Amino acid sequence: MHSQPTLEPTAILDMNYAFARTALLVAAIRLHLFTHLAQGTQTASELAERMGSKEDAIRRLLAGLQAIGLIEQAEKSYQLTPIAQKFLVEGKPGYLGGDTLAILDYIPAWFELDRTIQTEIPYRDLGDATTAEAFFAPRVRDLFSQFHPTAVRIVAELARQEPEKTPHKVLDLGAGSAPWSAAFALHYPSAQVTALDLPKVVEQGRMQIDKLELSERYTWIAADMEAIELAEDHYDLVILAHVSRFLSDQRVLSLLSRIVRSLRAGGSLLIADIFALDDRSGPPSAITLDLSMLVNTAHGRIRTCAEVAAWLENNGLHGARRLQVAGPFPVVIARKEERI
Repeated sequence: MHSQPTLEPTAILDMNYAFARTALLVAAIRLHLFTHLAQGTQTASELAERMGSKEDAIRRLLAGLQAIGLIEQAEKSYQLTPIAQKFLVEGKPGYLGGDTLAILDYIPAWFELDRTIQTEIPYRDLGDATTAEAFFAPRVRDLFSQFHPTAVRIVAELARQEPEKTPHKVLDLGAGSAPWSAAFALHYPSAQVTALDLPKVVEQGRMQIDKLELSERYTWIAADMEAIELAEDHYDLVILAHVSRFLSDQRVLSLLSRIVRSLRAGGSLLIADIFALDDRSGPPSAITLDLSMLVNTAHGRIRTCAEVAAWLENNGLHGARRLQVAGPFPVVIARKEERI
C-alpha cells in the first residue's frame, strides 16, 4: 500500500497572514519609503536618518519588502525593484499608492462577509448615491492612473479599426476623474466631452482634467446619473466605465434604455468594467470583486461580457463585441443602428 502524503498546514497559515503583505505595503507607503529610495540606492542607516526612525526597525521593514519583491539588496545598500519603481513612487503617472491606502477602508467590509451571507444585508451600499459620493470623492484621482493607460490603448485600437469614425460629442457617465473620456479627448482634438458625476466627485474630476489641460473641452454636470434627463439623439459616444457592477440588474437596464435614446444613429456605447468569464470560472480577480460587491452594495454584482452584450442587443444596440488589447479585462462596445 502506498502511504498517503503528509498534509502540511502551510497554505492555511499563509492565508491567515495574507493581511500582513497589505500592512507591509501600507506602512512603506505611509513612510514614503519607495519615494525616498527612488532618489538612489541607500543603506538602512541612511534611510533611518532620512525617515527619523530606528535603523533596526527600518532594516526589518526592508527585509519584509525584499521578501515580497519590492526591494533589492546589493551588499549593504537597498534599491527599488522595477515594479516598485514604476507603480509605488509618488508623483509618477502610474502611482498606485493611493489605491493601496484605499484598501484600508475595504477591509472592515470584508470581515463582515459572513454576516452579509447570513442576513443579506451588506456592510454598506456603494450603489447609493450619497454613500458613493462620500466614498469615491477622496479616491477618484488615485484611480486615474489605474484605468487611464488601458483606456489609451483601447482608444488607439478603436481608431485603428475605425479610422473614419470621430466621436465629436462624448458623454462620460459616472466619470470620476475621467480616465476614459480623457483618453478619447487626447486622441481626438475635436471631441467635446460632457462628464457627469456626483457633486463632490466632480470637484475632483475637474482638477484632474485641468491638470491634463483639457478643461476647455469638458462640460461637467454635477448630478445623479439616474435622476437627470439625458439629451436625446445627441452623442456620438457614451462611456459607462466601472459603474454598472455597483447597480442592480434592473437599474442597469433602466440606465441602458436612457443611454440608447441619448445616442445618435450610428453612435456607440462603450462599457468598461470587471467581467467574469462566460462560465463564471474566473478570473480570480473577478471572483474576488464579485464577493466585494456582495458586502459593498445592495444588489451589485460582476457580470459576464456575454450577459452585457445580450442586454445591449435587447435594448436596440447592435454588433456588440469585446475588445481587449491590454489589461485583464475587455471592454464591450455596441452601436446604435444607422437610419436608412
